[in-house]
Amino acid sequence: MTRLHFGFYFFVLYAGWVIYRVFIKKDIKQYKNDLYVFTFFIVVWALIYYWLFFKDVNHFFKML
Repeated sequence: MTRLHFGFYFFVLYAGWVIYRVFIKKDIKQYKNDLYVFTFFIVVWALIYYWLFFKDVNHFFKML
């Protein structure tokens, strides 16, 4: 399992949690603070992965 897969699994778990709370339990308003925190985490994760895997910054890590 690569680092990219590990991060993708977090995103899938988050999306599943949101779908479960919105459509099945219908109590997403009770978890509004959690939704904000998790969304912030997912956005930061996505930006870091975009920067590491799709920008030309990997040459810094190859030198190590």
